Amino acid sequence: MSELERHTGWRRRLTTSVLSGLLTATLVVFLPRAVGATWAQIGDVLARVSLVSLLLLAVVWISGLWAHSFVLAASLPGLTKRRGLTLSLTGSAVANVLPLGGAVGTALNFSMVRRWGFTRRAFGGFLAVTTLLNVASKLGVIAVALALAPILHSASAFRSGGLLFLPVPVAVLVGVWILADERAATLIGRTLDKVFRRSRLAERLPRFRRTTLHLMRTGWRTMTVGMIAYLALQLALLWLCFHVLHVPLGLPVLFTALAVERLLTLVPITPGSAGIVEVGTSAALVALGGDPAGVAAGLLLFRGFTFLMEIPVGGILLAIWSSLQHRASRLQAVAG
Repeated sequence: MSELERHTGWRRRLTTSVLSGLLTATLVVFLPRAVGATWAQIGDVLARVSLVSLLLLAVVWISGLWAHSFVLAASLPGLTKRRGLTLSLTGSAVANVLPLGGAVGTALNFSMVRRWGFTRRAFGGFLAVTTLLNVASKLGVIAVALALAPILHSASAFRSGGLLFLPVPVAVLVGVWILADERAATLIGRTLDKVFRRSRLAERLPRFRRTTLHLMRTGWRTMTVGMIAYLALQLALLWLCFHVLHVPLGLPVLFTALAVERLLTLVPITPGSAGIVEVGTSAALVALGGDPAGVAAGLLLFRGFTFLMEIPVGGILLAIWSSLQHRASRLQAVAG
């Protein structure tokens, strides 16, 4: 890569970061106006939360991540739950800070699992399975909410912008097709090879298919239970966030809110979909009859755990891991 290309790439990343940060800040600043409240009103509601309540919310939040670590461990045989939790938090910390940071978080996780002795092929299978499960679980929650919409009268929460998310289920259907038929994996791989030269996807996709199917056959029970437990604890955390603020919202409405939140996290315009999730989900809850100030406060508290808290906690874990790796490298150098 030439010096000009490196400079151009650096300027592009900087511009993307600045624009993404401005968009996030704008969305958060205008959150009260979007729902029909003021920051003073939202602050009054947030002031109701006690230290004991925050500790309870923290326990539920970390319990959800621990449940998800079972999914990660089943997707990478030999990975411990503790290391799975570390991968989850460190990857999220990076993804929640950088625009389109998911790729950077994935690269970080790849570096970590390689240090732990796993192969590139094992990580490829792990990435394929966890990505498929995460997207499928989000779409599953949305599908259940839509199925209940005639009963809960909550379909209005999904009406605006529904077509924007059409590529997501299409991508999932293509993924299922690849898993169901190896010929499809080869055909799609060859097609993509013509677009992205030297990608060797005609060779790699069938191999990834076999690895993914093997992992899902051997670990589907753990993956299913872990993912359901994770989603249940996310719903419990959402309910508790409103409960401790004394904002009355029924469980059906909160389930719809969780579905909208899952839907909006599929939009990677800002880091962790920050701003988009808060504004969109709050607007949906207000449309379902929620108090504007209470709704905005509850969503901010919920995202304080599921988005903001992951940054410092993941950053601390990353610093500890880096320090241990540096110490191990020094010991190896001394021994050598």
